[in-house]
Amino acid sequence: MRDPESSSRDTLTSGLWPDYRHWFTGAVVLLISLVIWKIQGGETVFPESWISAFPFADKVNEFDKWMRPVLQPTTRALGAGVTWFYEYIVDLLIFTQWQIVLVVLVLPAFAYGGLRLGLFAVAVVGSWLVLDMWDAAMETLSLMCISIAFSAIVGIALGIAASQSDRLEMITKPILDTMQTLPAYIYLIPAFFLFGLGAPGAILATVIYALPPIVRLTNLGIRQVPVGIGEAATSFGATTIQSLTKVKIPLAVPAIKLGVNQTVMMALALVVLATFIGAPGLGEIVLRGMQRLNVGKALEGGLAIVLMAILLDRVTYAMGRDPQRTDQGRVQIFHLFPQSLETFRLIRYIESLIDLVWRQIGNAGRAVTQLIALLPCALVRAYDADMGIKIHKLLLRHAFLIASLVLISMMLLLDAYTDVFANFPKAWEHRFRTPVNQYMDVLVTNETFYAITTGIKKGLYFGLINPLNTFLKGLPWWYTCLLFVGVAYLVSGRALALITFVGLLFIGATDLWAFSMITLSTVTVSVLICFVVGVPLGIMAAYSRAIDGILKPILDTMQTMPVFVYLVPVIMLFGGGQIPAVIATVIYAIPPLIRCTTLGIRELPEEIDEVSHSFGASVIQTLMKVKIPMAIPAIMIGVNQGIMMALAMEVITPLIGGKGLGLEVFIGMSTASIGVSLQAGLGIVLLAIILDRISQAWTKTQREAMGLS
Repeated sequence: MRDPESSSRDTLTSGLWPDYRHWFTGAVVLLISLVIWKIQGGETVFPESWISAFPFADKVNEFDKWMRPVLQPTTRALGAGVTWFYEYIVDLLIFTQWQIVLVVLVLPAFAYGGLRLGLFAVAVVGSWLVLDMWDAAMETLSLMCISIAFSAIVGIALGIAASQSDRLEMITKPILDTMQTLPAYIYLIPAFFLFGLGAPGAILATVIYALPPIVRLTNLGIRQVPVGIGEAATSFGATTIQSLTKVKIPLAVPAIKLGVNQTVMMALALVVLATFIGAPGLGEIVLRGMQRLNVGKALEGGLAIVLMAILLDRVTYAMGRDPQRTDQGRVQIFHLFPQSLETFRLIRYIESLIDLVWRQIGNAGRAVTQLIALLPCALVRAYDADMGIKIHKLLLRHAFLIASLVLISMMLLLDAYTDVFANFPKAWEHRFRTPVNQYMDVLVTNETFYAITTGIKKGLYFGLINPLNTFLKGLPWWYTCLLFVGVAYLVSGRALALITFVGLLFIGATDLWAFSMITLSTVTVSVLICFVVGVPLGIMAAYSRAIDGILKPILDTMQTMPVFVYLVPVIMLFGGGQIPAVIATVIYAIPPLIRCTTLGIRELPEEIDEVSHSFGASVIQTLMKVKIPMAIPAIMIGVNQGIMMALAMEVITPLIGGKGLGLEVFIGMSTASIGVSLQAGLGIVLLAIILDRISQAWTKTQREAMGLS
């Protein structure tokens, strides 16, 4: 007869293993790794014979020398055309009076976002004048306009084509996946070696980098049009082209507008980053400030970039959304004050008064359009009355646009034939770089501040970075490969295991193993800190509307800022080095983890709390034993995004002392060695693909296990 005690032990073991098998497996692997590391006893590298047999960088450099004379005439001709177009737009914006450019830039904000967004646009554009960064801002906007125009034309055309062909969609999907996995800086490498320094390379890299979202969303928007609508159009005699252009594409416009919004933000991120290959603009101001340790100058440039990013994001988002309406059915043009204050009678009176003035301005614009529309409509009506009525209605529909064009034309005529406009007064300019630099000089010499920053840097270096880096570099290369390949095979299967093996083999054979271990340790520490800080913040935001209200605008701003800007506050507070690079990476990568944690917990059914409470569980017990386990797939999506953003940041952090594969990319570009830059860039890409696919596959298995897929 079986012993009851041993039976209970078997039951306990069988109950613990399914719940904690990942922890048990991880503990065993870690123990084996420590034993192997202890036996190995030092840094290991790939076999020298393998490295010498695979001279990737030398072959790429040889190919570059052979190919450059063949491609140079074509690239130089294209570059000259792009440069001419870019310089024409820059001259147009810079030499046109600032009042006219300001009106042109803020009118879309007033038209689509109402008074509050319009006033914000005036403040943002005015800040470029006040900070004396008008020329640099116009250069950045010129690069943006050209890049977005090309990206929109190519992206929408590709998205439409992919929506009509399953085969083309199947071909473009892995390409777009790979493009969205690549760190932004990687796009600058081929652009630099094809077009050299300056605007052409920046525009080419930006167009390619900003393409994926508009292609995806155009394709998705058209495919999501209900099948019945297309069939109804066909039944009324419409051809495939007519059904596409007159039915499907108009219905997909909201998705296409969202794609344009995402393209604008990605374009700004890379246009600022393109300062590394000689692109002018605001990014150049930030770079020069950091290189000369002029923190105030870098902060001014960073502030101008952040304001531009927020403005472009808000305006393009407003252009894509449907207009809000009041309870009376009237379009709600603006909310000047927060809605929580609209309960006060005085606030309502103020908004009503401004609303009245605002609508009178709109009526004046429509009156101007009415007068403009009379003459051509009268001429057309003499031949075709119906056509005249159609033209009249079309002009009235775009009253704001036409009135705006009339206003701008009048200002241009006044500027051309009179001296009514003056230059921006120098007395109105105000720079804060000098007081910031003075404050930083006082701050860095403060003993308390020095002790705090030194303690943080020492704690991170000796407590996390150095031990993990030593551990990873001390493991045999074959064991690390086996570990990654084994994990890839367990979570996804043979295909991912093969990709992982080939990727790690390439990294080792190109003599990048030690650099990749530094990058891996830095990313691991950064994501670990993001997890430790981000998950509790996400949980608190999920339970507290007040905390969520505080975090939301901060996270919105952080996700709007280009990656380059994150280096400015870090170098202000911590100086340069590997640890400040980790801190910058944490700040950049933490928003998606906080958001995904909050979303994962909030999307759980409300009945969970009721059932847990009925069984006597407290709020903490419900959170720890029910909600967090069920939210793990959502949290892992945040971890996945954090890993990708940390790898993207690794390419930028060498500016403030970061090490690893990103530093090799910088060395290759500074020595004009495309082979060194390309192999280091490919190393980052392969590492990103491996970590991305493993984390995504593990998340998918968790969702399937919980019945969420």
